[in-house]
Amino acid sequence: MDKHKTETHTFQQIFHFTEDNIGTICASLENEIENLKVVKSESQSLKTPEVQHFKFILYETDTITLLELPSLAPFIQNISDTQVKITENNKYVLSGAVQTSRWFQRTQHTQTDSIILKDQSNVASIWILQKEMGCNTLDLRKKGKDIFAVGYSKRNRESQDAGAVCCWSLKNPVYPEKIYEFDKPILCLDFSKSNANILIAGSHEGCIYTIDISQEIYVPVVINKEHLHNFPVWSIVSFLQKSFTSDDEFVLSVDGNGSVRKWSLISKNCNTEQMSLIYCGIRNEVNTGKTNKFNSTIVQNMPGTVISFHPTNKNTYFIGTKIGFVVQNTIDNCNHYDTIFMAHTGPVYGIKFSPFCSSIFITYGADWKIKIWIENIESPLLSLSYSNAIDDADWSPINSTVIVSVSGAIICIWDFARKTVEPVMMFTCKTGVHFSLVKFSKHGNNIITGDVNGLVRCFHISSMPSPSFLLKNSILTALENMMSSNQELVRIIRKKLLNK
Repeated sequence: MDKHKTETHTFQQIFHFTEDNIGTICASLENEIENLKVVKSESQSLKTPEVQHFKFILYETDTITLLELPSLAPFIQNISDTQVKITENNKYVLSGAVQTSRWFQRTQHTQTDSIILKDQSNVASIWILQKEMGCNTLDLRKKGKDIFAVGYSKRNRESQDAGAVCCWSLKNPVYPEKIYEFDKPILCLDFSKSNANILIAGSHEGCIYTIDISQEIYVPVVINKEHLHNFPVWSIVSFLQKSFTSDDEFVLSVDGNGSVRKWSLISKNCNTEQMSLIYCGIRNEVNTGKTNKFNSTIVQNMPGTVISFHPTNKNTYFIGTKIGFVVQNTIDNCNHYDTIFMAHTGPVYGIKFSPFCSSIFITYGADWKIKIWIENIESPLLSLSYSNAIDDADWSPINSTVIVSVSGAIICIWDFARKTVEPVMMFTCKTGVHFSLVKFSKHGNNIITGDVNGLVRCFHISSMPSPSFLLKNSILTALENMMSSNQELVRIIRKKLLNK
């Protein structure tokens, strides 16, 4: 083997050796060991590859601080001697960054100016949404359950009279959805029975308007322009009347002259005078020149105040008058009326039917009384008295014996199943308020009021009387208990209700 050869090669192979081969291999290894010893003795070094050296120079740049959060906790080095002084009995030791500072120092690196917040809102009514969606008309029967209309009137001798109709939404009590201005005071309103988008308004000058509130810009139309009588229209009611082909819609109105007229919403020339409310009475007079007395007959028009249709018999309607009479009539009967009875000793302000028993209704007026009647009986079943005129009243939709009324600035809750002498609850509003309207909400726990100043308020009844399970039976039982002394009247009432 060459003595200058220092590289060895290793092969990974598998061999089968005999004893002769093993001896030969051992001899070769001994020779190699001897050669290595010779090389070491002669100081022959093995050749190694040359080493390369590189030179690097590092330069330090300026320090850039992206975010600096210095600690606000005091350290021992920065605390005065009085703060570091510890009593001998106290074994706690003040260490760095463990005590919170009482005064947080503001630094330019860690804190910025306070963010200014500004509230900004925008109202998107259902009319605006429909316009953006490309719909020019709106069916209020599907999306308008929270919309109600309010009529306004302003009468002043010094300035010109004016009126307005505003459509409000319970979701936006800040500003009305629609505003329609008139040069005449508005006295009454009613929605169309066939088209919920049509609103009907009656004015102090005798005009009856129709308004399509689904349109963005709409000019009200006068349906009685050719038959104007220049008397205040105190009440209007929309109703449907069957014809040969379909149900046609009409408007029934009563004015300050006692004229009851039927108007068509389709044809302006179609109008019918249903009847004229005329009062015939006897006046007792005394002749001052002689001792004898003589009587004279009085014939005068009775101004109408309110119209109310029967809830089940749609052809029958009731009219309250300023003299105190209530007139019952049907649409098909013209020029005279079916029944007339004296309800109050003053103007009748309203007629409302019970939502649980269609034969029972209330009347209220300026004689401080709310009277409960049953159909076709000319004497009241019950009378609720208060110390002021009853401006408006309404039945509760969830309790058959509960009635709400307003008198001046006072709201009264009556429950004639419990007491009839006085209301079960009373609420007095602030001075200067005079309520003119009151309505129960559909769920019965809230009431909506309107006053003479044009303000609409919503009140929540927190302690509403609990309703009974059988609402119709509860109102009949309450009335029978109040009339226990008149068994003949109780028997007639039971017979009428059983027949129905």
